[in-house]
Amino acid sequence: MIITLGDWQFQVDVSATEDYTTRCSLDHCTCPYCENFYENIDRTQPMLRPVLEKFGIFLNGPCEVMPFEPTLVAACYRVTGKILSRGESYLHVEDVPLRPEEADDHTFFLWIGPVELPWTREIPVDEVLSPANQPEFMDRMMQRLLKWAEYEDFSS
Repeated sequence: MIITLGDWQFQVDVSATEDYTTRCSLDHCTCPYCENFYENIDRTQPMLRPVLEKFGIFLNGPCEVMPFEPTLVAACYRVTGKILSRGESYLHVEDVPLRPEEADDHTFFLWIGPVELPWTREIPVDEVLSPANQPEFMDRMMQRLLKWAEYEDFSS
């Protein structure tokens, strides 16, 4: 199926992507950061679901959730297909950035975020034992965020 978002075009095997993201949703990380993402993403960003479903993406089936800060996260979804044409515009669903990234000849990643989510877990966020509380992990995440800033100016 050909999907057009803005001035971007994608060729997507929706069924294969559905299968993959459904499997990811059944076997996802259970750390508090990821659980907070799964609990809040659909509730706080409901406009994402219909857009991602066009690709066959199950919102709670990312292959990776990356906290840049405890409540500022991005999620990565593997899509079976390819980017047919890269647009000149930035992709957004309302105020949530979307970033397509080539993976190989048959798949690409679709990143959402960074997006701010409320912290709704029982454990206080500063007590979570996670890589996101480690300075070297956060340095790597900030480098990724800076790379994305080259793609788009997040200051506005």
